[in-house]
Amino acid sequence: MAKLSGKNGKSSLILCRTSRGVIEKGIPIIIKGEGTRVFDSEGKAYLDLTSGVTRPVHVGHGRKDLAEAVGKQAAELAYFTPMHFTNQPAIELADTLSTITPDTVSNFFFVCDGSEAVESAMKLAKQHHFCRGEKHRFKVISRRGAYHGVTLLALRAMGTVLSMKHTMEPLTPGSVFVESPYCYRCPLHLSYPNCELACARDMRRIIEFEGPDHISAFIGEPIQQGFGALAPPPGYWELIRKICEDYGILLIIDEVICGFGRTGRWFALEHFGIKPDIITMAKGISSGYVPLGAVGCTDDVIDPIDTFEHIHTYANHPVSCAAGVKNIEILKQEKLIERASEIGVYFLESLKSLEEHSIVAEVRGTGLWLGIDFTVNKKTREVFPLDRLWNIVNRAQEKGLIIKLMGQALELAPPLIIEKSEIDEGVKIIQECVAEEEKDMGLA
Repeated sequence: MAKLSGKNGKSSLILCRTSRGVIEKGIPIIIKGEGTRVFDSEGKAYLDLTSGVTRPVHVGHGRKDLAEAVGKQAAELAYFTPMHFTNQPAIELADTLSTITPDTVSNFFFVCDGSEAVESAMKLAKQHHFCRGEKHRFKVISRRGAYHGVTLLALRAMGTVLSMKHTMEPLTPGSVFVESPYCYRCPLHLSYPNCELACARDMRRIIEFEGPDHISAFIGEPIQQGFGALAPPPGYWELIRKICEDYGILLIIDEVICGFGRTGRWFALEHFGIKPDIITMAKGISSGYVPLGAVGCTDDVIDPIDTFEHIHTYANHPVSCAAGVKNIEILKQEKLIERASEIGVYFLESLKSLEEHSIVAEVRGTGLWLGIDFTVNKKTREVFPLDRLWNIVNRAQEKGLIIKLMGQALELAPPLIIEKSEIDEGVKIIQECVAEEEKDMGLA
């Protein structure tokens, strides 16, 4: 581990969500990436099962073709304003997205990341209602356990208990929460299918309580990250869509993590037949090579708006959009969407053997987005101590494997180029780490 040092013996760099104690202990300084592996300043190699931890690197690390596309565009036109002017890469990327998103989604604009995309989508929904004369619609429904980013409007939709939310409170008004379809630990203490999707049906009661004429949008990830790659049961999204339509509420589908092949489809909504009004995108849209996020919407959403009163300096950025165009070209040419679907089945089947351990509650996944849920008691499904999960993550890192913690689960989201041999390597290390932690807890 490298010790960061600078003026007065400490680093001048501020790190996100990294405690002072962790920094003082030493952290890896990543200096190079190749395929599914990254290398630190001390020469240690790591198999990256998280696509850069925040999951954007779909086409793999160190792609010269993508880097060259970025450099070429920067040399031709690095920047020009997103208002009253436009640029060719932004036009091309919007047209490209219109061919891979649902048929009804045909209008796009570009921002820097997923948080900005979510914030922009909420503003778009608000302006849609405002321009239709429904100026009182401002509330946004989200789900407990949801994560939608860290800008202030995005934070108000955060249903996950994180200090980043509590530190910034009070947030802007208008947050409304419903339960998530977390069947393993159902918040309503019911069982599917006998529950008849009570978590979704209860949304009507919440809407009536909040006032239907005050609700602007419902936002949700097709597959939730907050519990670790959690897909909902059949029928869930159809019911949510129907309730939104009944009350004139716009449905925002957050594809920031799920999109661009992560789940074995271009967009995870394809697994559930969802018809969104607005889609948010980021991460895999550029494979993390440059900052890029996007918002897409239907004609019905944008048509009432004469002038979209919203701007970011780096919106519709030509270099970022050029990266997005090239990234999508690679995903198509190398058939990485289909690959994620096929090899994801192999990965899931390989991980299922972990369920033999007393502390592994459930292994789940869709495509190349997988979660391993933990418990200290399989009968009661008691929650697993977070410090113990961190132990597993840290053990893996010491063995040259990067995985991550999410909720009560470990989350895996490797680059879509991963080989079966690399999956075997990663699963073997995870097995070792789980067995070691289980033994330390006296539960083996």
